Amino acid sequence: MLKTLRFIFWISVFCAPDHLFSQLNLDLIGHLPYSPLNLAGCKAYVDSAGGEWALVGTSAGVSIVDLHDPSAPVERFAVPGLANDWRELRTWNGFAYVGTEADSSGITIVDLRELPDTVYWKVWRGDGAYQGKVRRCHTVQTANGYLFIFGGGNVTDGATIADLADPWNPHITGKYTLNYVHDGFIRGDTLWTSEIYKGQFGVVNISDIKDPQLIVTHPTPGKFNHNSGLSDDSKILFTTDEKSNAPLTSFDVSDPDNITLLDTYFPSQKPEKEVHNVRVKGDFLINPSYGGQLTIVDASRPDNLIETGWAVVGTSLVWDADPYLPSGIVFATAKKEGFFVFQPVYQHAGWLEGFVTDSASGMPLNGAQVFVTGTTNGDLSKKDGSYKTGVALAGDYMIDVLKPGYLLKSIPNVHLQNGEVTLLDIQLVKETVATTQPSAAGFQVSPTLFSSHLNVEIVPPVREKATIRLSDGSGKVVLEKPVGGTSTVLDNLQYLPTGVYFLTLENAAHSGKAIRLLKE
Repeated sequence: MLKTLRFIFWISVFCAPDHLFSQLNLDLIGHLPYSPLNLAGCKAYVDSAGGEWALVGTSAGVSIVDLHDPSAPVERFAVPGLANDWRELRTWNGFAYVGTEADSSGITIVDLRELPDTVYWKVWRGDGAYQGKVRRCHTVQTANGYLFIFGGGNVTDGATIADLADPWNPHITGKYTLNYVHDGFIRGDTLWTSEIYKGQFGVVNISDIKDPQLIVTHPTPGKFNHNSGLSDDSKILFTTDEKSNAPLTSFDVSDPDNITLLDTYFPSQKPEKEVHNVRVKGDFLINPSYGGQLTIVDASRPDNLIETGWAVVGTSLVWDADPYLPSGIVFATAKKEGFFVFQPVYQHAGWLEGFVTDSASGMPLNGAQVFVTGTTNGDLSKKDGSYKTGVALAGDYMIDVLKPGYLLKSIPNVHLQNGEVTLLDIQLVKETVATTQPSAAGFQVSPTLFSSHLNVEIVPPVREKATIRLSDGSGKVVLEKPVGGTSTVLDNLQYLPTGVYFLTLENAAHSGKAIRLLKE
């Protein structure tokens, strides 16, 4: 769970250069380059003999990739299509349905039933009263024996629904027309629409497939809902917003009349680069993202989302990923870098949860920042003082807690264990007059949470040459200033990055203990 604290720490161990591959719990085992073609959506398929395949949308059509040896993926067939960078595909009962934004592209239907020997394909553009009107689309989904075509233009910009009783010849039977639908998720008699331009998701009753009825809509934090996915028990909806610095979000949707936001998540490697598609696999979320990122998030506690795996494969959009093959491998499509196969490790997080209160009154503190030093994870306490965060890797961590008007509190050696919740209640002490923080270093500093300046009071006064040094969290000196007398001011600090800093007073005979500070 990163929330608004994602900017506080940016530790070098998590920041691989763009041109290097780096990973945690996503072991790269195979790669298939496609340059100069661009890649888009992807979907898993298992043939009648149990053979595993990847269907890959390319800028030139559909690539059908043999995953018999996932360390050496091989393209066996290529189905041509009109040139377009958007290509999405889904399967039903031995057939694939492929849509693209290219005008007049229709829906390409691919008969996969004779794999690995051959495939057959044709282009379908509607039937009956809608003959020739399915000219393009943005995404497609299949469920319950129906094909859902989203953003289709000529029939509707909402959802066009076609019966697949004859999978080679779909028959259009229904439409949802209230809003443009970018993508959709279907389970049972409910369609969850991603209404991107309205900045919301919709809950649509499709028990009567000929006459879908909107139940309710709800905004997403980035107000640009790209896609969504449901937890296995259908109580939690996970949404993405296709906008920089927008989070993946979990909502409690068990009561459509009281939809509640539970948590938000940003990828650790490049938090400003948003999740593109969320794919739910049991307790975990697989998240192809902008900035060349693919991540795993433990969502077993949906109000405390923790990233437990990640890979950086380049710099372009990781468009889509599929974790659903029986073998357990995950494959993903990066727009520029190609097709990647991973062996995932689904490891539960180590959670840290508790309450922050005033040490004197015992009252809960709202807006206290609690974060795990050395990671990008943290949380803001709520009105009742509660906070929730955690880590991917077990270990002993320093927990830092700060709130304006209170002394910074650092709690060392807090042990966090994978698969366990550690409860830690925290009491903060109000700052003294002038917001100084006494220390054994022979000087006092205010404020402890600084922005543009620091006031340093030296006790007793320095009579010989001495130096104030400000160092960043790695120990690198970022500012030095000679001092004498009783006080000095360090100013023009607004340009320093957010994070932890240390202040020391040194002379020829003495080096004082460092005071730990935070830059907001």
